[in-house]
This record gives sequence, C-alpha cells and structure tokens, in this order.
Amino acid sequence: MCSAVLSLLLVVQCSGQTIEPASGKEMCSALTPSDFTKVGVQVSRLSSANLDDNRSAYCIYDSKDGKVEFDIFYPAGDTPADAQNAERAAQGAIGGRFEPVKVPGTDDAVTNTGSPQGADSAAIIVRKGTTMFNIGIPHSPQARQQLVGLSETVVGRLKK
Repeated sequence: MCSAVLSLLLVVQCSGQTIEPASGKEMCSALTPSDFTKVGVQVSRLSSANLDDNRSAYCIYDSKDGKVEFDIFYPAGDTPADAQNAERAAQGAIGGRFEPVKVPGTDDAVTNTGSPQGADSAAIIVRKGTTMFNIGIPHSPQARQQLVGLSETVVGRLKK
C-alpha cells in the first residue's frame, strides 16, 4: 500500500517503488520518513528537495533529533570514475575520518561513524556503478547500523 507525504512537494511512496535515474525530486523517494523511523531515526517529513539538475537531489528531512539529509547523484557522471570523483568530493565536504563499511550490492561504501562521539552527525557515502549517494543522521552509538540499513533500502530501490 502506498502513502503520500506532502511538504514542499508531493512524493508518493510505495515499498516496491523503483527510483529512475535523473528523475529530479522523485529521487528523494528512495528514502521515506518511515524508512528512517524503522531504523530508529525519528523523521516526521521530507521538508525540502533541492536540485542542481535532474541528476542530483538534496533531500532534507524534519527531525527533532538533529540534521537528517539524503543526497543522491543518479547518475553522478557518465562513468564509474566520475562517481568515484563525486565520492571523494563528498568525503571532503562532509569531513571526519572515513572507513570502509560493507553494504551489499555496492561497489564502495565508507562511513565516518568512527569519528569522535562529540560529532553532531554521522554519514555514509555509497557508490554503485555511476550512482553515488550519501546519508547524514544524528550521531549515536547505533548510527553505523542505521546508515547501513538505510543504504540497503536505497540500493534496493534503484532501477536495475
């Protein structure tokens, strides 16, 4: 069954939904507020979706716990090397000490959840083929597990 989230835009969510490449704001539907809630990150709604172009979406969610963001570049370029460059740029922009983490079905994934506990947020950066995305949530002892679970959801929704 589908549910609708109405904020600055309407995003229809279905558990079996496939996300199309270069679909603009629709790419934000790769993660729903309920997806975050299922892993223990309290999110009430998607508050905004900003675009550079239809190939990149910056999705900001309302959360009383802190900043929650999902950025997707689908595709991040024409080649896997372009996606690797986007991955490196994201690491520099997000900051922290990144270390590898296993996310099934991906080419690479790194997280900064090992950064000092005083950090405000934790992030994961994932690359699959020419797609790259990152997710940021409030830092917590469960952040690594939460980020991996959210990443698996996104990977499962990318068009095959």
